[in-house]
Amino acid sequence: MTAPALGGLGWTGRVMQVLQVVTSLIAVNVMFLLGTLLGLGILGLMPAAVAASAVLRQGDLLSGTAEGGVVRTFWIRYRAEFARANLAGIPFGIAGLLLAADAALLPTLQGPLSAALLVLTGVVVIGTAIIAITAVVLLSRYDDRPVPVLRFALLLPLASLPMSLGVLVVIAAWAAIVGAFPVLLPLLGVAIPLAIAVRLIDRRLDRIDHAG
Repeated sequence: MTAPALGGLGWTGRVMQVLQVVTSLIAVNVMFLLGTLLGLGILGLMPAAVAASAVLRQGDLLSGTAEGGVVRTFWIRYRAEFARANLAGIPFGIAGLLLAADAALLPTLQGPLSAALLVLTGVVVIGTAIIAITAVVLLSRYDDRPVPVLRFALLLPLASLPMSLGVLVVIAAWAAIVGAFPVLLPLLGVAIPLAIAVRLIDRRLDRIDHAG
């Protein structure tokens, strides 16, 4: 007696489908790391993130049913978005430098000033991370110039607080999971949280596009 099919697939088909998606996520994570290294870190981070987002937005790529393939799609988008992504990433690079200087200053302070600066730094880090992820998704979805993308990336989280909260929860939950199971970091470190954040932001953008 055979097991009943679920949505046209038996349980073995479902297992193979899940394994294909996991393999694709691992590939995305590895390519993100390679793309970042190829750009010497600073120049590779944003293009790698945009290329990863472009792959993660396409379910057929992750499931292995698309023609292009995960690897080919990633590197095509990486090369195509290299200049635009880096231009859009300039404000985040500046913010990163300021936050690094702030982190160096914090240990030298004491009392209420130190606590207040610590809270402020935390808020800025969270806000910058959400805006940066939003910008990455926008760059992978639209062909606009960096300035309009950054403007929209700044406004969208403020106008879509449930989306922003969802992205924040994803980041916090994944940080806790990776803290408990560090082995996941080199395998799926970026791919999992980015994949979920892409879905949340894409869903919000779909509603905006349909309403407009």
